[in-house]
Amino acid sequence: MIWIEILSKHRDVAGRFRVDAAEIHIGRGYDNHVILDDPFVAARHVRIFRDGEGRLVAEDLGSANGLYLDRSKSRKPQLVLDGSKPIRIGQTLLRVRDAAHAVEPERLVGSERSALPVVAAITLGAVLLALNGILVWFAQTSEPHLSDYLVPMLTLIGVVLAWVGIWALLARLFSGRSHFLRHLLIAEAGLVAFWFYSEFAQIASFALTWTTVFTYGYVVAWIVLATACFLHLREVGRTHLIAKGVVVAVLLVVAIAVQSLQRSEAFANSGRPNVSHVLMPPALRLVPLREQQAFFDDLERMKAKLDADRAELKPAGVER
Repeated sequence: MIWIEILSKHRDVAGRFRVDAAEIHIGRGYDNHVILDDPFVAARHVRIFRDGEGRLVAEDLGSANGLYLDRSKSRKPQLVLDGSKPIRIGQTLLRVRDAAHAVEPERLVGSERSALPVVAAITLGAVLLALNGILVWFAQTSEPHLSDYLVPMLTLIGVVLAWVGIWALLARLFSGRSHFLRHLLIAEAGLVAFWFYSEFAQIASFALTWTTVFTYGYVVAWIVLATACFLHLREVGRTHLIAKGVVVAVLLVVAIAVQSLQRSEAFANSGRPNVSHVLMPPALRLVPLREQQAFFDDLERMKAKLDADRAELKPAGVER
């Protein structure tokens, strides 16, 4: 007894046929044991038989499109079947198993889904809403109103749900499962990571005069976004991960390069560096303030350098 399983593109069993024959023929013709409705399959495409050792073997019967093992691009005249990896003929995936094939143990009802991802999603969501409320509170300069807090929170929830919904829909289309909770965790973790870095950059630039971490915060933002997109793509489909990583990396480099060029041109035109507009208490200032005389000494050195540069550029024979 041999079982022939037709698999969907998501590797789910779309059809299962039991055949009691020493040799099985599969194709599009009506004289086969298993008939496939696939225009890329020959009338008699492949036969299944047992070799001298009792192993199941698939043999190509001279078809135009050939016989392949799973996703391999190497055409094979014969394949020894192990019951795990499917074979591909035309655009159809087939899995061949005998009656003695061992199946996985049954799963316990209710144990498939752990509560940990749900708790993590709720925790990260609470952290995001708390951070959003704290930032609104820090920026409050007038009489507080409930709408000042509700509108940003509702906007954040709407944006996150829309973003996660798009990725979940793509995952449903390409992998057969939406993985909504996983996409939600990825989006929440990315936002938390970016907000923590943003606040760290604000404080570090004020307290320690580490202006670099604030000036190049957009680089971190792009990296966080690219990482989140790659993780989303992995949940959409676990295939071609290297190609997906390369595409995301190339787009990341292009985005950072374009924004760096724009910022450099804006600085050349205006001469104004990026500064933080968030007021912070003086107690956070860890680097001591500069003395007044040090400021004027820097001005004198700058003036001397400018005078020296003017002297070098002065044409010969021209008096000052």
